[in-house]
Amino acid sequence: MTRNHTENNGLVQVVLQSAGTLHPGTIALIGDGLFFDIGGRLRNPHHDPQMRYRTGLEPEVRSHVLSTPGADTVINEIMDATRAILHGYADPRRRLVKVTVACRGGRHRSVAIAEQVAEYLRAEDDICVEVEHRHVGLPVVENQL
Repeated sequence: MTRNHTENNGLVQVVLQSAGTLHPGTIALIGDGLFFDIGGRLRNPHHDPQMRYRTGLEPEVRSHVLSTPGADTVINEIMDATRAILHGYADPRRRLVKVTVACRGGRHRSVAIAEQVAEYLRAEDDICVEVEHRHVGLPVVENQL
């Protein structure tokens, strides 16, 4: 699922993607840019049978992820690193930061965190962000650690 936001003169400045490390080919998706594996840092909704087959795009799942101890820290780390790189470019017309947020299955934690980071960057910094969820529509990986 891709969502484009072009409030800032139509120039995308940050591309945020969520992904699941248990899916084949995930490492190839990362390429250049920032990479945050949050799989071991936040409570996994996958372990709750009521949330397992849902996604981080749903308010209940997103709330579950964002209320996990440490979620604010993870979000701030991603935002700080993104801002540092974004504002480090001398030519603002050439600014584009790619950020990958990964968890195990790419359906819950990485999706919710990527959405929250995008929301904050748009609101606080007027940064134009594109969000792409690479694995949110794939079948649930049943054997997650």
